[in-house]
Amino acid sequence: MATKRKPFVKLQCQECKKTNYYSHKSRQLNQKTEKKLELKKYCNTCRKHTVHKETKK
Repeated sequence: MATKRKPFVKLQCQECKKTNYYSHKSRQLNQKTEKKLELKKYCNTCRKHTVHKETKK
């Protein structure tokens, strides 16, 4: 039996607005909260660690 895939998300830098990362989101996280995923990641354009937020597909 085939299994469902995890939701796929893009992460965009909040300072320069460039999409830098692609990731999968946990199903439990998606069902419990409707908040967008926010992670602190390194941005090559800004050359520093910035907040990256989930964007539309």
